[in-house]
Amino acid sequence: MRSSTRRPGRPSLLTPERIESIVKATAVGVANALAAEGAGVSRATLSRCMARGRDAAQAREDGEPAKAADDVYVELYRRVNSARAQMAARALARVLQAGAGSLVREERVRTYNDPVTGLDVEERQTRYLRPDWRAAAWWLAHVFPEHYGPNAQSWEQVLDAYDAEQDAIEHTAGPDDPHLAELAERLAATLAAQDSACC
Repeated sequence: MRSSTRRPGRPSLLTPERIESIVKATAVGVANALAAEGAGVSRATLSRCMARGRDAAQAREDGEPAKAADDVYVELYRRVNSARAQMAARALARVLQAGAGSLVREERVRTYNDPVTGLDVEERQTRYLRPDWRAAAWWLAHVFPEHYGPNAQSWEQVLDAYDAEQDAIEHTAGPDDPHLAELAERLAATLAAQDSACC
């Protein structure tokens, strides 16, 4: 009896352990390239897997039938994106806390027995970092760059640009436009020539 010469399929690089490693690294803000290296795959491999997962997830959302071979890629794509979103939300919360001065700098808890009541009392002292306007400025510049970013314009600049735009519109289509006057003369001459030809 002949033995089969068929070679087994290539094992997937996306083992559950590697996916878990990539997701955990992403959840704390590790760059994709480093998350891939930490899991034992190349950056290019992770990029290809993420792209395949994105395309398959989009196809499923568009109503196309799911392919079982894409399940692992869709799982990777969705879990990594979810981890990144959660990490970004936590980081943003800290930026906003720093801007408001609500980040805890130090916290002390002291427990003692109240001599009057005889009960144990827990006393908590919390010290916060001072508000830092730079954190709030960073957030505004990145979330509303058109208003607070490095290329943002003052209200006066916006109004000046609007006035200049309105002037340009009025001058190109106004009654004093020499092109319109020339066009009107040619039209009048053409109509007069047609009238004289008819009669």
